[in-house]
Amino acid sequence: MFSQNKNTFKLIALGLIMVLTLALVGGCSKAAGDKSEQAMQQKNEPPAQVNIQDMAGRTVAIPGEVKSILALHPIPTYMLWQLAPDKMVSKDKVFDGRYLAAESVKAYPDTEIDKLKKLPVTGVFFKGTSPEQILQLNPDVIITLTKDPQIDKLAGQVNLPVIAVSKDTLADYEESMRLLGKIVGNEAQANKLADWWRDNIRTMSQETGKIPQDEKPRVYFTGASDILTTPGESTIMASILKLAGGNNVATELSGKPTDESIPLSMEQILKWDPQVIITWKQTTKDQIMNGAEWKNVSAVKNGRVYVQPRYANMDGITALVGMIWAHGKLYHDNDANYDKLFEDKMIEFYSLFHNNLIKPEQIVEVAE
Repeated sequence: MFSQNKNTFKLIALGLIMVLTLALVGGCSKAAGDKSEQAMQQKNEPPAQVNIQDMAGRTVAIPGEVKSILALHPIPTYMLWQLAPDKMVSKDKVFDGRYLAAESVKAYPDTEIDKLKKLPVTGVFFKGTSPEQILQLNPDVIITLTKDPQIDKLAGQVNLPVIAVSKDTLADYEESMRLLGKIVGNEAQANKLADWWRDNIRTMSQETGKIPQDEKPRVYFTGASDILTTPGESTIMASILKLAGGNNVATELSGKPTDESIPLSMEQILKWDPQVIITWKQTTKDQIMNGAEWKNVSAVKNGRVYVQPRYANMDGITALVGMIWAHGKLYHDNDANYDKLFEDKMIEFYSLFHNNLIKPEQIVEVAE
């Protein structure tokens, strides 16, 4: 009897031990699972800060997740609209005048114009900014250009990260798009735009790279500020002329290479004797064509003075289609097939970069 009871007790004890063991193992597994899940959640969370190297070679710490941002120049303002419109806390006054004023180019859908008009307007780095206004807007990150001489001063005044991007060459636009996409967390869209930009530059480079330098036409690009000014060698306009296959007469001109309006004399123009002249607006072309001092310049004698298209300006975000237009004027003037190619590229560009369908009359419109 006692032996039977003893065996019974052993079985009960063994059962209890097994139950306790399973409970402990299950509890440990759950705890381990909970910790693993927490680790996974923590792994997916953005870091508090990340270091970004900007296009001025500066290393800047920014929040791991940027929720608000502003730009102090129309090029990055445009890029932010494309990549993170809901994170924009402002637009700059040059962008405001270029795209949103009553007489501005109509590059955006009406619904987007209405949204953009509601944003506060800031200054631009070359026309005066207000540190007090920036502090009120309180962005996570500020975007400016490498041309900005006050980058570090502004960063110290507002105690906010300031990132510099560049528009000095067409290739810089591509890098700027990719960098801003990384900052705002939209690399997919940034890479889509940048890839299109890169591919069109490659296509143009392959074509014009085959042309001997001494067969490229001599080109004079008038500055925006005055007929006797021209962009320096390290500017977007000079970059476009080179890629489009032009021989820029101002390449060796003394002056700051990033200056977009280097002054020069009429004597220098006559010495260069450009075969092609590109102007910013129709009134400048009229001045050249009707000016007695210009009558012996080859471009004037041969009727090769052109006004850049208003919607394919060789500055700003339209610089890429400005390149395609310039190449056409240099090598395919009055060529219906090339005109159709340019028209197709304009439609493609405005659809991709502005979410907008450009009208036929806008494609041929020039600035007055």
